[in-house]
Amino acid sequence: MVTIFTMFIPESPRWLLSRGRVEEAEAIVRDAAKKNKIKPPPVIFSPLQKELQCESKALNICDLLRSPNIRWISLTLWLVWNTLTIAYFALSLNTANLHGNAYFNCFVSALVEIPAYTLSWVMFRWWSRRLSLSSTLFMGGVFLLSVQLMPANLVYLSITLEMMGKCAVTTAFAIVYAYTAELYPTVLRNTALGACSMASRIGSIIAPYFIYLRSYSVSLPYILMGSMTVASGLLTLLLPESYGMPLPDTISHMQHPG
Repeated sequence: MVTIFTMFIPESPRWLLSRGRVEEAEAIVRDAAKKNKIKPPPVIFSPLQKELQCESKALNICDLLRSPNIRWISLTLWLVWNTLTIAYFALSLNTANLHGNAYFNCFVSALVEIPAYTLSWVMFRWWSRRLSLSSTLFMGGVFLLSVQLMPANLVYLSITLEMMGKCAVTTAFAIVYAYTAELYPTVLRNTALGACSMASRIGSIIAPYFIYLRSYSVSLPYILMGSMTVASGLLTLLLPESYGMPLPDTISHMQHPG
């Protein structure tokens, strides 16, 4: 059913521009303007035509590592995506090990995602992308590191801190998808998101082994996840800012750090 409806969705004008199909891109924009009762300018894409046609060749995952600036962004995002996936899935899997009723704990673990996604929408709409991702990663790591500092008799406080950590990690997970898409140019955006998603799958494979570390020390998973999440949050501060910036269309637009 979804496939049928996608047939009625027009192609992305930015992607058409990256392929050098300027006339088709203009036709889609003019049609959208007509439906919204807006008069488009006589010339829409002419200034960009030559530059985009120069990069109309097919790009691949190797282009994510070709230039120093893109390589730095790619490696950083791969690490962040990997860390987020480890923390998210490990915390989800660890719910069954928490004190109290397992069914209630699973319910609370799912419930905290509602305010997490709401917060991610608010932050992404009105706040810096870089600071949104960095702060949620950092706070998630702090909450997880705080769990192992709690006395053994304060189990419900420990559970609360773990749920707050999962809420922060979930918020960061929602933000990183859109932030990643904004950092890369049109000609590399799909490839970049696919590569980041592939890196995150490595994290989902590793996540269960973090839980197995409980057999050596109950605090060890929290120390490792918290440290990795805090480090990723600090590393994110070195990424370019994309809030309020025009989306890059070509690789040359991405050469200069924001």
